[in-house]
Amino acid sequence: QDERTALTFGINSDVVGAFSMGLGCALAAIASIVILPLGTIAVEGGYEVLINALAVCIVGGLGSTVGILVASVLIGYSQTITANYLEPHWMMLVSLIAIAVVLVIKPSGLFSHQKELEERI
Repeated sequence: QDERTALTFGINSDVVGAFSMGLGCALAAIASIVILPLGTIAVEGGYEVLINALAVCIVGGLGSTVGILVASVLIGYSQTITANYLEPHWMMLVSLIAIAVVLVIKPSGLFSHQKELEERI
C-alpha cells in the first residue's frame, strides 16, 4: 500500500500492478468461460450479483468477516424461501428490503465494529 516502502524492500510496484491487472483479467476470462454454458452473457447480467453483494456488505458490516458470512447465509436463505413461496422474481426485493431495514436500524451493519474503527481514527 505504500510505494516507498515497497521500493525500500526492492519490490517494483509497476511490475506488481501489471501482474495484478493481468491476473484480474485472467480470472474474469475464466469466470466468463464457466458462466457461458449456463446461458448468454449480457451487460446487465451482473446487476443481481452486484445488488446481492452490496446487500451482504451492508447487512453484515464491512469490518466483520463473521458478519459478512452470517449476512450472506441470511439473505441467501430468505431469497430461497421467497422464491419457493412467492415468485422467483421477488427474490431481489429481499436484498433491497434488507438494505433499507439495516440502514434505518443500524447504518454501520449488524455485526460491525464501529467503536474499534472510531478508536483507530
